[in-house]
Amino acid sequence: MRVLNGLPGFILMVVLAALSSLASASAQTGWSRGDVIVEAELIADQSVVAPGDSFHIGLHQTMPEGWHTYWRNPGDNGLPVEIDWTMPDGVTVGEIVWPTPIELPLTDVIMDYGYKDELVLPMPVSLPADYAADTLTLRADATWLVCEVICVPEERTLSLTLDVGPEAQRNEAGYWFIREALDAEPRLDPSVSASLSIEGGRVILELAGGEFDNPDAIEHLRYFPYETGVIRNAGEQRVQAGEGTTLVVMEPGYAVSSAGQDRQDGVLSWQTRGSDERQAIVVEAEPGSGGYGLAPVPGSMTPAEGVSTGLFTLVLLAFGGGLILNLMPCVFPVLSIKVLKFVQAAHADTGAVRRQGGFFLAGVLVSFVGLAAALVVLREVGLPVGWGFQLQVPVVVAILSLLLFAIGLNLMGAFEVGARMMGLGAGLADQPGWKGAFFTGVLAVVVAAPCVGPLAAGALGLALTQPAPVVLLVAAAMGLGLAAPFVIFSMSPTLLRFLPKPGAWMVTFRQFLAFPMFASVIWLSWVLTLQSGPIALVFLGAAMLAMSFAIWAHGQGHTIWSVIAIAALLGGVISVVAIARLPTTTSTQTLSGRVEPWSHERVAELQAVGQPVFVDVTAAWCVTCQINKLTVLDTAPVEDAFDRFGVASLRADWTNRNETIANLISDHGQAGVPLYLLYPASGGEPRVLPTVLSSGSLVEALEWAANS
Repeated sequence: MRVLNGLPGFILMVVLAALSSLASASAQTGWSRGDVIVEAELIADQSVVAPGDSFHIGLHQTMPEGWHTYWRNPGDNGLPVEIDWTMPDGVTVGEIVWPTPIELPLTDVIMDYGYKDELVLPMPVSLPADYAADTLTLRADATWLVCEVICVPEERTLSLTLDVGPEAQRNEAGYWFIREALDAEPRLDPSVSASLSIEGGRVILELAGGEFDNPDAIEHLRYFPYETGVIRNAGEQRVQAGEGTTLVVMEPGYAVSSAGQDRQDGVLSWQTRGSDERQAIVVEAEPGSGGYGLAPVPGSMTPAEGVSTGLFTLVLLAFGGGLILNLMPCVFPVLSIKVLKFVQAAHADTGAVRRQGGFFLAGVLVSFVGLAAALVVLREVGLPVGWGFQLQVPVVVAILSLLLFAIGLNLMGAFEVGARMMGLGAGLADQPGWKGAFFTGVLAVVVAAPCVGPLAAGALGLALTQPAPVVLLVAAAMGLGLAAPFVIFSMSPTLLRFLPKPGAWMVTFRQFLAFPMFASVIWLSWVLTLQSGPIALVFLGAAMLAMSFAIWAHGQGHTIWSVIAIAALLGGVISVVAIARLPTTTSTQTLSGRVEPWSHERVAELQAVGQPVFVDVTAAWCVTCQINKLTVLDTAPVEDAFDRFGVASLRADWTNRNETIANLISDHGQAGVPLYLLYPASGGEPRVLPTVLSSGSLVEALEWAANS
């Protein structure tokens, strides 16, 4: 086995870190070179202003495709626009007029609110009657956060100079921009009353008056609260009938305890059934008394109890996720180093084992909490934190493939991550005593980090929408779960006697774990070809070849070979850069003979002739989607049922970013894939099927759709 020590080993570590940074770089559109992302200017509805009059000025922003900025309540992440004004004495600029936001789902548990494409934020300006200058200059020091896959804080100093005269004169271009924004401002509707209460573990917004006397006429309704934490932003908002009113039933947020005590203002957006026009109003929801007779959510309690119970559940899930990490190949390369010595010491000095268990726990906890603190900082500055959606970025898929390939080579014994590299330059992880135990805990967390997403995304994703103390507590619970087996064995002399003696079985088992890693590489390579075409697979293969050659060259034990190894690694980096620069392809997963591409229009056509429709919203990088295809959707009994009941099958492929499919997902209360929709033959809204399918339940659902 080859051991990567010293400077070349350190350079390999740096190269892998550099490859990871390319995940963000691939989404950039020149901002790293100093180019601006959002085009911004100040506009006014008047070209000449008069003393004593009022007019409107607006911040006009134009965003590239795929990028967005944020509303006054940005949701789970983000920062709204902030402006500091410099103006002559006596001139006042009022508050920003915020248009109705749109939903910006980030993961299945994180939802932001904001704007895309083009935006005008109007503000009223008042000029004093005794203003004597011939011109008026307003200067704005504006800051905002603009996000795509990555987020970039931008700041701009903008100025606008207007003539001052005895009579105001309209600026036609600016007037219509600002007029449109003002007309779109949601306003309070005196005919609509609202109350907000908490019942059965839900937040309930009751609406009366206007169209809300008939809830059947309302569809695609969304409530955007002004305050954060009142509701879970990514949660479902279900509309149902009250007693001559409309009820909006929502999931509670972390600040739900105060939601039913104070008035909660927000924006309500909806469509009248049969109309494509979206309406929006401001609602001032007074505290309600409840009493709607809704069945409690299983396990729900009072608001205060619900918060504490929900936190307990979150901590329990995090602990379980950390416990399962011990079984993952991601963690095995670093844990195996310490396991061998732990097993050896267990049959010699039990006191030393106890101390090692304690320091290992300390290393794990410090690292997990430190990582969580870093995520909190990133969240507070508006950077997106979550897992899953990054797999829509081809270079991320390529980097994960390389990482899993390297771990597989390590497990097979092609190389070992040496003491200097793993011990932060001093062999700390391989030392006896507290240093070795502590830094093994640190390294276990570093290696386990890529596995956290798929194993404990629910716990961490929910935690990242909560206040910082909750995030840190959940991270500590996950660390405790990771360290628990070591701590339990180290503290129990009885259990220590049951530990097996070291032997060849550990080497064999370690080598066996390489094969799941290589299988994952094959799957990710397939995903990459769907995202960036076959040429991306060539570049990925070149990067793997460069990495393998670098490992072999360094093992030759001569300085010149080490230099060659470094050059090979740099060649691998160049290959990954090439993947980052490839255009995204429009190719999707192969459609079978009975499956058509999805579109709103095609669904409408099929429903118009009375045919039931099944929509499979999927992605190549979604493991659950592929399992459902292999075990259910592509099996003979299910395919026969599609033919027997005459159900049309459409597929919406979300392997690459697609705004229309993203809207389809969010419109049905979801934030990710898989999503299965079944439209009945009689028409109307679809039935949302379970995420994990079974042949029997799917066949029953198809029969229901055909007979409805």
